[in-house]
Amino acid sequence: MGLPDQLRRLLKGPHKEASAPQEPAGQREEGLEEVLIFVINESYDRIGEYVDWDDYPDEAAATDAASRAFLGRIEAEFGSEFEEVNVGSGADLPAFVTVITENIVPLLPWLMAVFFSGKPIVENLGAWRTIYEKIRPYFRRITLLNRNGAAVLAVEAVFEDMGGTPKTVVLRGYKPEYPHGDDEGVEPPEGIENPCPTLNLSMIKHVFQIEADGVAFVVTVDGTNVALKRL
Repeated sequence: MGLPDQLRRLLKGPHKEASAPQEPAGQREEGLEEVLIFVINESYDRIGEYVDWDDYPDEAAATDAASRAFLGRIEAEFGSEFEEVNVGSGADLPAFVTVITENIVPLLPWLMAVFFSGKPIVENLGAWRTIYEKIRPYFRRITLLNRNGAAVLAVEAVFEDMGGTPKTVVLRGYKPEYPHGDDEGVEPPEGIENPCPTLNLSMIKHVFQIEADGVAFVVTVDGTNVALKRL
């Protein structure tokens, strides 16, 4: 599932446009060596689909039970362990996060370190698609990705546009875009910015400038929706 319509329907109150990142309050942040996959807690506004209201004394108890029921479903669906987080800055949006690390894809730390250093990658380019195949099953749910995960989608879009795996890939720029706007009007980032706090993931889209075999692209990743254009 893509991000915008389904996700913003879950936000309580109007979707706020953040002019600057908010500081996280002790929740999981990304490391260079991992991809974080955030599955939005779909029970948040559909409690009655997961539990019987009559079984609980109040809304808080029913909400908690529905959340645990949803967690059980996705753990069984994906065979992964999840922990609870919040990805809504200014308006709570509960989610569950799971992690892909070098234990699953051994080349992941090296690939991300080189990519976000801005150095060309000329070896093991097929590893991008290995990582992509690991995260793609989660897209059956409403999903957000950290900077590393979004990079995988961006590179996959470049590969698709080029009709295969290029000989070299280099990141020329990255930024988390605040607020959401028209992908056609996004300016290619020139520097490589740090990832935003995971608390703000529902508020931003990831914007990459990637060069592959001398061809430049700007790629935006909004949830699991990807837009690409050649420069």
